[in-house]
Amino acid sequence: GINAEYGKQWYQRRVREAVVSTQSTGDKVSKIKASGQGMVVCRICKGAHWTKQCPYKDTLGAALDVREEEANATKMPTRAPGTYVPPAIRKGDSRDDTQSRQRDENPTIRVSNLAEETSDKDLQDLFKPFGALSRIYLAKDKNTGISKGFAYITYNRRESAEKALKQLHRYRYGHLILQVEWAKPSGS
Repeated sequence: GINAEYGKQWYQRRVREAVVSTQSTGDKVSKIKASGQGMVVCRICKGAHWTKQCPYKDTLGAALDVREEEANATKMPTRAPGTYVPPAIRKGDSRDDTQSRQRDENPTIRVSNLAEETSDKDLQDLFKPFGALSRIYLAKDKNTGISKGFAYITYNRRESAEKALKQLHRYRYGHLILQVEWAKPSGS
């Protein structure tokens, strides 16, 4: 009916407008090319053609890549005074990322199927008997503070973590059965 006819007219009008705008853009490009201002300059040989179409791409292209890599390797990024620079990029920063590496090397187990009411203190009481704890991370909702149902427990010694894993896997805690497994490294 009327809506279909209106939709067809609207579509045809949009197509006409697109064709007109494309023609005017094409005219501008051809005028600039004709003026000889050198709008297009090849990055490889500095000729008046696109880099993609450079006849010297095979011979000079490899040399250009090497020069760019050398220039980028020697250049330090310049920053305005007062801007933030991450610690790993700061000049003279000799410290290693030992804290995160140490965290990855320490024996960590993942506990899942926890009740929403579970707290850090509950986890400490449950896992402390197996050995000295290095860290407890209970995942909580940012807005409500309610447990998301899983936690990471890090021990100082691997033997302690193994003992906890064997004893508490499929352990009934409250009204739920715990799932305890080795935590996967944070990079995976």
